[in-house]
Amino acid sequence: LVKSYKRGDSFGELAIMYNAPRAASCIAKTDVRLWALGRASFKLILMKSTTMRRNEHKGFLQKVQHLSQLTEYEVLTVADALREEVFEEGAVVCHQGDEGEKFYIIKEGSAVCSKAENGDLGEEEEGEVARLPAGSYFGEIARLTAQPRQATVRAGRGGLKCLTLDRMTFRRVMGPLEEVLCRSMRRYDSI
Repeated sequence: LVKSYKRGDSFGELAIMYNAPRAASCIAKTDVRLWALGRASFKLILMKSTTMRRNEHKGFLQKVQHLSQLTEYEVLTVADALREEVFEEGAVVCHQGDEGEKFYIIKEGSAVCSKAENGDLGEEEEGEVARLPAGSYFGEIARLTAQPRQATVRAGRGGLKCLTLDRMTFRRVMGPLEEVLCRSMRRYDSI
């Protein structure tokens, strides 16, 4: 016995996705009712949902000012790599001093950035340094340099929806924008 499945579980997707032989036999232990999906239908549904997500991300990225320099191919490459994350109001997205694992583009809502600094008595005091609206991005400093996160970022009023790129994907897909992102980093020095 390799695995037991229960109501709501699925199996067989690898064989359909990779056109490979089944890796195991599945035997019903009790009376069971299954839904089956053929290879052609599975691929059509997968392609349709992937295309819809790609077009949605592409449309959004084309509205982000700093990403307007990307070619159609580059926009589609970034769109395919993005993952969506949602944060409730006040939730911490990343902490100052942490290693940067992700790059974030704000799709909906806003983010509040704050920095901790030593106060008069030596204790840490946190002060707001920026509010970022939809279309803004953050996390590029930790991705482009070896520096830790420069600020703590929290979801603003009403929550936050971000499109993210993980560490491994960032350099591969954001290469064409590296100079633009570096210019933005220099702008932060003035803040």
